[in-house]
Amino acid sequence: MHHGGTLAVAALVSWLLTETLGAVMVRGWFTSGDARAALAARRAHPRQQASTEVMSVPVLAAHAGLNLAGLICWLCYLVSGARPLSWLALAFMAPAIGLGISTVTIWTPYPGGRPEQPRPPGVLPADELDRTLADEELSQQLVDSLLRHNLAERPRLSLRPLIPFGHGVLAIATFLLATLAVVAAL
Repeated sequence: MHHGGTLAVAALVSWLLTETLGAVMVRGWFTSGDARAALAARRAHPRQQASTEVMSVPVLAAHAGLNLAGLICWLCYLVSGARPLSWLALAFMAPAIGLGISTVTIWTPYPGGRPEQPRPPGVLPADELDRTLADEELSQQLVDSLLRHNLAERPRLSLRPLIPFGHGVLAIATFLLATLAVVAAL
């Protein structure tokens, strides 16, 4: 194996993990219906600038395409040892990361907005709350209702935000590992 071979293989593993998380995110985008909304908005107004609330299909396609091209160059570099391929892989990866960063603001929270939550029991408009607090019996009923609701509901921890976070951290790690591998191979 050439100099920097361990780093090059580590970069490949990191790259593959990054791509896997990216595929999970795209799958979630399609299954949530957000992809259909983005494509419909693009078809309805092809020349109009995309809304900041809809994922840009061209940006996402360019991000994925550049990453895939870089990955193919990296694999070819590992097989052949041709250093220009490693530099080409880095050249594809840099703008891909930039495009990926631009999607973060659109894709937060992942994979789109959370569904509307129903108003929990006991949440009252201000005037009704004032009337309830003025009456001792109604206040006690409100407290009892809130306690029942809060004790019955267990907080749900969602690990879903870790998917784009992990994707971004792995992308940066991949770029660093690949850059170090290329420099070590000089």
